[in-house]
Amino acid sequence: MTESMLSFVVGLAILLAVLAFALARRYLREQKGEGMAQWLDTHHMGWMHHHKH
Repeated sequence: MTESMLSFVVGLAILLAVLAFALARRYLREQKGEGMAQWLDTHHMGWMHHHKH
């Protein structure tokens, strides 16, 4: 891997980590009443359950 390619990959990984951190903070601020498992189920796993909550 060239040095420029390596720096691009590292920069991209840092960017993704920052975005994930920002989204997690926003989630924790907005969803204090819900448990993480319930939030994941309703927001991410709904397609598996065909929205049968």
